[in-house]
Amino acid sequence: MATKPTYEELEQKVKELHQESIRRKLVEEALRESEIRYRTLFEASADGILITDFETRRYMYANPTLCKMLGYSEQEIKKLTIADLHPKDKLDYVVSQFETKAKEKAGFAGDIPFLKKDGKIIHMDIAGTTATVDGKSCSVAFLRDITERKRTEEALRESEERYKRLWNDAPVAYHRLDTRGIIKQVNQTELDMLGYTKEEMEGKPVFDFILPEQRKGAQERYRLKIAGEQIPRHDSKIYIRKDGSEIFVFIDDRLERDSDGKVIGVRTTMVDVSEQKRTEMALRESEKKYSILVENSLTGIYIDQDEKIVFANNRFAEIYGYPMEELIGMDTWRLVHPEDRPLTNRTRARRLKGESVPSEYLARGMTKAGETIWIARRNVLIEYQGRPAILGNIVDISQQKHAEEELRKTNEELKNFVNVVSHDLKTPIISIQGFSARLRKNYQEKLGEKGRRYISQIETSARRMEALVSDLLELSRIGRVVSAFSDVSSIEIVKNATAGLQDRLKDRGIKLAVAENLPRIHCDGERIYQVFENLIVNAIKFMGDSENPKIEIGYEDKGAFHQFHVRDNGIGIDPKWHRKVFDIFHRLKEIEDQEGTGLGLAILYRIVSNHGGKVWVESEKGKGATFYFTLAKLHLRR
Repeated sequence: MATKPTYEELEQKVKELHQESIRRKLVEEALRESEIRYRTLFEASADGILITDFETRRYMYANPTLCKMLGYSEQEIKKLTIADLHPKDKLDYVVSQFETKAKEKAGFAGDIPFLKKDGKIIHMDIAGTTATVDGKSCSVAFLRDITERKRTEEALRESEERYKRLWNDAPVAYHRLDTRGIIKQVNQTELDMLGYTKEEMEGKPVFDFILPEQRKGAQERYRLKIAGEQIPRHDSKIYIRKDGSEIFVFIDDRLERDSDGKVIGVRTTMVDVSEQKRTEMALRESEKKYSILVENSLTGIYIDQDEKIVFANNRFAEIYGYPMEELIGMDTWRLVHPEDRPLTNRTRARRLKGESVPSEYLARGMTKAGETIWIARRNVLIEYQGRPAILGNIVDISQQKHAEEELRKTNEELKNFVNVVSHDLKTPIISIQGFSARLRKNYQEKLGEKGRRYISQIETSARRMEALVSDLLELSRIGRVVSAFSDVSSIEIVKNATAGLQDRLKDRGIKLAVAENLPRIHCDGERIYQVFENLIVNAIKFMGDSENPKIEIGYEDKGAFHQFHVRDNGIGIDPKWHRKVFDIFHRLKEIEDQEGTGLGLAILYRIVSNHGGKVWVESEKGKGATFYFTLAKLHLRR
């Protein structure tokens, strides 16, 4: 017969069970916290994350970033297989890679094309490994959209191909020489001009193709040029064609240097001027009269006639990087950035018609090397050789623009810093909100009334902190993130801004009156939407206990400016605060504004300023308030 346990033994057993229960709860709590951290990392990752079952080839998980990239919801992706997310012509490659990694259970990386839900193809830089998830052998892949990078690389490749074609098929003869005068490269135009093949010219001294009587002088001139002597860039020579005939050419030599500035050779442009000798002589006579004034000018000077360059000085050629012989006769549009050609074409046409157009304006240019430069232009209408033409003076202001670009980059770095800081601030806020919610859900009865009140205060503070971080981020972005300006209807902006506020207006019994004469405006529509929404919300919050509460939105034409106003009959603002209300973190103490951060009007002020306008308030305490803001009618080119 078994002996009954003693009281002490029972007591010891109860203690052991209690301790085991405590250990189990601690393990369960640690597991829950680990799952929360994993889920937060998974969902907040800036990279797309995709987990795929090796056996079924189906997707088990996809984080929000990847869903946004591909245009699917997570549930939609879970219904798909590998065959659904890749182009058909790349499917065999993707599947073979997948199967190989499944067998090897190894890490993987590469560039894989994906199909979005709308059918568009994007390229992903993929890096991942194999793992066991929910008992299944899976691939865990991290993906980053590199579509724009791929497009840039393709554009660069095409640009290089275009350059090669431009060199070989250019209408002007070119050759490149080393420091000894040996031909390293010759284009097809020069081969056609002289009648030789590439093999017959490349690798041979250029002097072998010059009239024998001129060879010695040409060799000495070349030696001095390579040595750094001040030798004129332009020259004339007689070359011997393969058939023995002579050809008179105009030469433009430019030294080529390596990255250390050391001379490595000469690039020569040749133009057949045998049939244009008389024209050349007339041009020389003209150049003698004006060369001192024109060729020593720091300003690029040119004449545009029939949309072609018929005259240019050396400074103009240097700015664009073309030899003079290429410039003369060139279509002027080739020297203008594609996006600015409509502007220059329109301005030229109006000027030739005698219409009033600005004599000075900015338009980007394109150099021979394909580089974009910023050009300040001053153009006038003249008569050249008996017909209308445009005399132009240009100054390269690219350095100034580059300085502005450096400022933009600095602002971009500031933006990235603000994004990082805001993210780091939001992470603990989200944690606070999560733990507060769990406390309220699981322990509110144990906390008592005082504890629940503390939790409410924590939740309120967390929401305010989250709103403050968001507003600070928005304030920092304004002026740095430049959106496209367009012509939009201001009344449509107002309608959209008030649509989401109808419930608040109705709850407060506020009548909204919108003027019918609101005009079309040239602006960043999203930002001006913020302005109207901010002012209307502000009017609602500060309405107080006014009888017959009313908000009016109106407009006046002020010549060069549009002037809008938002008027209410609420509690008003003491005149001593009229300037302060637009300062950061300023909030009126007349009301308990639980949702405000003190940044709303500061954001509004910066938006209007970036549109070239002004904002102000007219009000007296207890007599309502009217906020005014203006927008420039003319959108100035940057």
